[in-house]
Amino acid sequence: MKPQYIELHARSAFSFLRAASPPEKLVEVAANLELPALAVCDRDGVYGTARVHAAARAQKIRPIVGAELTLEDGGVLPVLVQSREGYRNLCKMITRAKLRGTKEHAPVHWNDLPEFSTGLVALTGDVEGPVRRALERGDNAAAQLAARRLTDFFGKKNVFVEIQRQMRRGEKTGNKALVHLAEAEGLPLLATNGVLYATREERAVLDVFTCTREHTNLDAAGKLLSANEERYLKTAGQMTRLFSDLPDAVANTLRLGERLEFSLENLGYEFPKYRVPEGETMGSFLRKMTMAGARARYSHLSKKVAAQIERELTLIAKLGFSGYFLIVWDLVNFCTENRILVQGRGSAANSVVCYALGITACDPIACNLLFERFLSEGRTSWPDIDLDLPSGERRESVIQEVYRRYGASGAAMTANVITYRGKSAMREIGKALGFESETLSRFSHLFGNGDFPHTMELTDQLKRSGVETAHPRASAAVALYQQ
Repeated sequence: MKPQYIELHARSAFSFLRAASPPEKLVEVAANLELPALAVCDRDGVYGTARVHAAARAQKIRPIVGAELTLEDGGVLPVLVQSREGYRNLCKMITRAKLRGTKEHAPVHWNDLPEFSTGLVALTGDVEGPVRRALERGDNAAAQLAARRLTDFFGKKNVFVEIQRQMRRGEKTGNKALVHLAEAEGLPLLATNGVLYATREERAVLDVFTCTREHTNLDAAGKLLSANEERYLKTAGQMTRLFSDLPDAVANTLRLGERLEFSLENLGYEFPKYRVPEGETMGSFLRKMTMAGARARYSHLSKKVAAQIERELTLIAKLGFSGYFLIVWDLVNFCTENRILVQGRGSAANSVVCYALGITACDPIACNLLFERFLSEGRTSWPDIDLDLPSGERRESVIQEVYRRYGASGAAMTANVITYRGKSAMREIGKALGFESETLSRFSHLFGNGDFPHTMELTDQLKRSGVETAHPRASAAVALYQQ
């Protein structure tokens, strides 16, 4: 019988300097290894979840949602999402921690766990987990206490004792203690490889990331670096052989995987409802405001305009977007009343409803614009209405008004993830490899705008910067950059 296994504890590069591989690479390698599913548990967030979902759908494997939660005592607790309610609870728990903490330190409190445990499955974690950390320092009583707290909070059927074999010194003793703990507490074992990179080769990338995170270089990093290159995605056969004496630990990955049914397709997101006057629905109120605005915009409502408004309102109501349009309209009214310049732009300008509501300033009828560029019946995502605002205090006052209306946990700013490009990537690699700052400066000055100039190879660029191409760190820099 062909071995089967699911990796239920992997991190992606969205753990920000704590793992090496992009979500797409993890999914691609997992599919090539014929793993039926993969759980990505990034540190203190679900930042890479959407990309995991999209890549897994393309590769025809099942994505499992999870996260690693930093606890107030320094431990790290991996949790996996079993249901839509579990995903909601995970997001609420992370949000509370972020609002309560700082950008650098926003731990989840142990007392938060009971409130948000429904729909989640907890693993005891790797060497950073609360149970294994206690065992590593020889405190079996503390390990038992941590395990019992987890079972009290999540329920015994929703706690798994995670066990890993990564050829680390002292690992056998710790794993033996984990097996005894699982037996004593009646908890199932779960084999994982605590994946930090998709392939062995990417371990070097993680070492660079570690140096960047810890503001050091490879010569000085010492035990901060990975002990070896074992934390890559392994085949079912490799994991089965690795845990041949504990076959249930591997089999439990499949049993647990079957329970973790949630995916982003089950998200069922609903936009906040707009409060309408008594006797109105969001659809009827949107129609009333649209018609009032249209009469103000047009000196005469022609049949063409009226027909287009009717067509748009019918589709907006059918797709359930009436409240969304009202929320944007209300914010535009707030800006107008407070003499804050505001202008809708982009594909929203194709909508007569947006024009009638005062969101956009361009008459799509007069300009022969196509509404379907903005919204069509086959669309499942929210239409994109962009509002341009002035910079500075005026813009901030609108942002604060959104928070005032919908609350700190009901509104959010969208964040951009800044990624390394050629120049910045090589600078960080050079720092980790211990290149002199003068060398890095010369290298940066050789760059054009963007990536390397087409006329110069990377090895030539390093040589002109003062790095001998025969030096082993020159070839290491090239290899790391290409990864």
